Amino acid sequence: MKRLLITSLLLCASVCAAQAQENISVVTSSTNVAAGFSSTSGAHIPLVRAFPQAGPVFLAGARELSSPDLAGPTAVATVLAIPLNAGDPAAAEPSPEPAPRFIFSDRDDYRWQLALGVSFERFRSSIYSASAVGSNTSLTYFLNDWFGAEGNVNTFFAPEIWNNEHIKLVNYGVGPKITWRRPRWEPWFHGLVGGTHALPQTAGQSKNGFALQAGMGADYRFAPRLSARVEVDYVATHLFGQWQNNGQAAVALVFHF
Repeated sequence: MKRLLITSLLLCASVCAAQAQENISVVTSSTNVAAGFSSTSGAHIPLVRAFPQAGPVFLAGARELSSPDLAGPTAVATVLAIPLNAGDPAAAEPSPEPAPRFIFSDRDDYRWQLALGVSFERFRSSIYSASAVGSNTSLTYFLNDWFGAEGNVNTFFAPEIWNNEHIKLVNYGVGPKITWRRPRWEPWFHGLVGGTHALPQTAGQSKNGFALQAGMGADYRFAPRLSARVEVDYVATHLFGQWQNNGQAAVALVFHF
């Protein structure tokens, strides 16, 4: 009797254990205890925040991951590349470019030339003649690397004539100047139109007249802003009711600026 009772209890325990094991297997295979990631609050948190600095931000080394719990493929960034100067406002501003210089062919040069020197003229007319020495001043502005506009003034002084009267001459003019600008030598030609002023004044004649000047010269550059010049010219003047044909020569220092 006892043996029959014990056998019945063991049989009931085995049946209960088998039923419990079957229920656990069903629950495990059909139920996911953890909730999906898309339904949690973590899915709404941005993985990469926007940077406040100006300039683009690039995502490098990104790959796509797929998961049944996510709505679609998600890019996961492994490296962030941002500009190195993003945190420095001063470095982000472009530096101003240097002002362009005026460049002539094979060298840097300057637009302006100022020549100061000594001049000599042999003045001959039907009234009086003289060898006069004076000053030479010219100012040239170059429009390009070979063409300039020149203004020129020459003064001459000669010995006394006619009761202690000194001979004084002033020639002036403006015109084009054509040069061949090289690193050292600079030969040139010019033609000037202007006037002349002569003293002493003769009776019945004006002391002012018309003047033409045409000639050539050469400058030698021995410093960046300094050259030496030699020049010879033909000068035609109209004084005392007639034309005079004279020659003129000059040496000068030329300042470049």
